[in-house]
Amino acid sequence: MSDYESIHGTRVKYLTSDPTLDSSVEGQVWYNSTTGTNRALVQIKATSSGGNMSTPRGVLGGAGTQTAALGFGGYTWTPPAVKNSTEEYSGASWATGGNMGTARSYPKGCGTQTAAVAFGGDTNNLNNETGATEEYDGSSWTAGGSLNTSRYNIAPAGIQTAAIGAGGYKAPASPKQVNNAEAYNGSTWTALTAMPEVKAWAAGAGTQTAALISGGSTPTVSATSLLWNGSSWTSGGTMNTARQGIAGAGLSTAAIVYGNSTSNVIEEYDGSVWATSPATMSNSLFGRNSATNGTISAGLMFSGTNPPNTASAATEEYNSNINAITQASWSSGGALNTGRSHGNGAGSQTAGLYFGGSTGGGSHVNNSEEYNGSSWSEGNNLNTARRYMSGSGTQTSAITAGGIAPPADTAAVEEYDGTSWSNGTSLPAARRLPIGLGISTAAVVFGGSQPYTSPKNTTFNYDGSSWTSGGSYPISVVNGGACGTQTAGLGFGGSAPPYTGVTAEYDGSSWTASNSLIYARDFLRGGGIQTSAYAVSGANPAFSPGVTVATEQYDGTSWANVANQAVSRPNGHAAGTNTADNTTGLVFSGPSNSTATEEFTGGTSVTTASTLTTS
Repeated sequence: MSDYESIHGTRVKYLTSDPTLDSSVEGQVWYNSTTGTNRALVQIKATSSGGNMSTPRGVLGGAGTQTAALGFGGYTWTPPAVKNSTEEYSGASWATGGNMGTARSYPKGCGTQTAAVAFGGDTNNLNNETGATEEYDGSSWTAGGSLNTSRYNIAPAGIQTAAIGAGGYKAPASPKQVNNAEAYNGSTWTALTAMPEVKAWAAGAGTQTAALISGGSTPTVSATSLLWNGSSWTSGGTMNTARQGIAGAGLSTAAIVYGNSTSNVIEEYDGSVWATSPATMSNSLFGRNSATNGTISAGLMFSGTNPPNTASAATEEYNSNINAITQASWSSGGALNTGRSHGNGAGSQTAGLYFGGSTGGGSHVNNSEEYNGSSWSEGNNLNTARRYMSGSGTQTSAITAGGIAPPADTAAVEEYDGTSWSNGTSLPAARRLPIGLGISTAAVVFGGSQPYTSPKNTTFNYDGSSWTSGGSYPISVVNGGACGTQTAGLGFGGSAPPYTGVTAEYDGSSWTASNSLIYARDFLRGGGIQTSAYAVSGANPAFSPGVTVATEQYDGTSWANVANQAVSRPNGHAAGTNTADNTTGLVFSGPSNSTATEEFTGGTSVTTASTLTTS
């Protein structure tokens, strides 16, 4: 029997504490003399649920990666059954993309969300295969060169400008399976050497010159794999579970395959041998598709069919790495005492503050409430009832500026010390829908308008007694989000108009543009600090039905979509503008004078060593 030294090349280390846990010690074993245990750092393999597709469907095509995927075409078994619609996945939720030129089921594709290619399929439920090829640029499809052999259920690999399509079905021939292989250069398809066996409904992975075609129908259900090196085919490893109607991703030397209607098994390939992953899909779905350009460590599978003919909208993410990953999430919090919208907030998830707003019908309120992490309690009221004002700071050092105090826009400023509101020095100019960050003794207010149709790019800095001009914001904007401090602030989103995702960082005197939000929107809210923020909710007519539940997190460079709220809350408000990071948040109120509160917990990725046992 082999021992550890012969396998790994070194003896088990004797340590008084665990080493630094990173990729350099992955797969190693050591003895921790303090705990008296053998320890190891191993890969954690797990699936988790992602956001459902907007339209349940099966036998569609896919492309992209786990955080930027594409699903297109498909079949729903309800008229019109064959689809031309496209959906885009951001890592947490699906949004509508541009329609395909040719509606079809059983298409296949590869590439990225902004540069994908789709080919083949059937336009009439297994009775009219097509060779049509289309290319996607992130918003719309355009026609490309047609396949030389029309067919459906083709195994895909590669990218938009260097793709391969192998095998597939061609009806009404018998057997229907074919061994045709073709290469695409971004404009035309060229016939390649045929595969040594017919394969349909197989999984594809890799590149145009290093592809892997696995499983499928030959016409019997198959476990075999074929490798393509750019000029010829050779046999690859045999899967542990034979199946068809499967999807794959990765490289020919590091691939992954997802199960079908009779198996929820996931297998990984190292270039020679297939290994069954300890993680399984939660649903066994036939004709499931994947982000075909995902990786063996970060995969995505979506849609499919539950027998006999029920389409699914389910999405699952697959992760394989040394970190234990917890997904970001929202949960219900305590209800407000007074339902209203268009007020503003400050503070944190365990020490929140909400003030002002409108209950509709021209009625403005000066109510102020405090949140303790579980429930709201009435505090001392604002001196002036108003809506559309800024809000920022902590529960004991908050500030609000501007807004509408009927019958006119106002420049009035109020400061909260944890007990009561007092009047501060007014803004240099009246503003409605200004955006604020910082605390009552070191605040920033920027943007806003007077009237609504004339947004501003001006910035004002406050020292607790007087306002001075700051740097101009990159655009004129109203009703955006902000967080951070006076010398390290962050602004994002809003309406210019039109709706914007512009993000900018503030150093106390000037703004620097950063990467934009994924979703342009106004009436959004958020919190955190300049290098670790979150943005949530918002409105934009491009959304369906005009609002979004998407949450995005900012890491100091770019935004990533991480979780969905239960209900979108445009006109709602957030606490968390000065919390330590983007891992906790609080959003409350919203349309129809909502009293609802939701609490945000950010995702985590923790490297943890495992204790080895003999059981």
